[in-house]
Amino acid sequence: MGEGQNIIACFYDCDQTLTPEYMQDPMLRHFGVDPAEFWKDNHKLKVEAKTAGVDINPENAYMINLLLYIKKGKLPPLSNADLQRYGKEFITSYPGLPDFFLRTKEEIKNRYSQYGIKLEHYIISTGLRKMIQGSSLNSPGALDQIFASEFMEYQGVIRWPARNVGFIEKTRYLYEANKGVNVDPSIDVNKRMPADQRRIYFENMIYVGDGFTDVPCMALTIERGGTSIGVYDPHNPKAKREAEGLLQDGRISKIAQTDYRKGREASEAVEESIIHAAERILRRNSKI
Repeated sequence: MGEGQNIIACFYDCDQTLTPEYMQDPMLRHFGVDPAEFWKDNHKLKVEAKTAGVDINPENAYMINLLLYIKKGKLPPLSNADLQRYGKEFITSYPGLPDFFLRTKEEIKNRYSQYGIKLEHYIISTGLRKMIQGSSLNSPGALDQIFASEFMEYQGVIRWPARNVGFIEKTRYLYEANKGVNVDPSIDVNKRMPADQRRIYFENMIYVGDGFTDVPCMALTIERGGTSIGVYDPHNPKAKREAEGLLQDGRISKIAQTDYRKGREASEAVEESIIHAAERILRRNSKI
């Protein structure tokens, strides 16, 4: 029996799924930059690129815009260590996090470890990996891996986008986790692999996101037999409408408010899906 039959994996978007705002915004405010102005300039950059015949993707655009702000002196020179430190200082999360990650892992361990079943939590974000790494979301033991955008630095200052994770790119990490590329880089993600050799089955995946940029991952997860959950900030009417639209379109299995405390909506929705997957694994394994 392959290990993948016994791993349940939850994948989360970050901004507005686990945190109430874009992670860059509080850092920008700290340096006296209006986030609205930054994102406005970001849009201008994309328009200018389009005019020049270059179709720049949104993730590259905001990373380049951040570098331009440093070049223009609107932001101080930043290193990756700075980004990690500001993630620790400024990123706030929704209620119940990161305890939710630790609690659910412990619950599955106590209830199902005798059957070899375990739970893993991942973040897949268009935001900055270093900031997430530094945040409280990345408390010891909470997350198994973070997939997000990164900068290369030169002489202690970030200079070039090294990796940008867009809404389509996000699906790559689901495939990599499915085959185990993320834990064994020697595996070729493009080569055929028998189903029983895959590390995490899609049917044992749960994807949690807040909006249309999560649709590719949501759709892939559902199509392959997994579960997708749309979460929304109850203080944001637009967010709820967007989640309801995703539910009506069949992109997600359920919606919940962004409260991860025990007994609250997001916690209940994800935990219910985790237990459902665990019980399905037990039933299947009992027939082997």
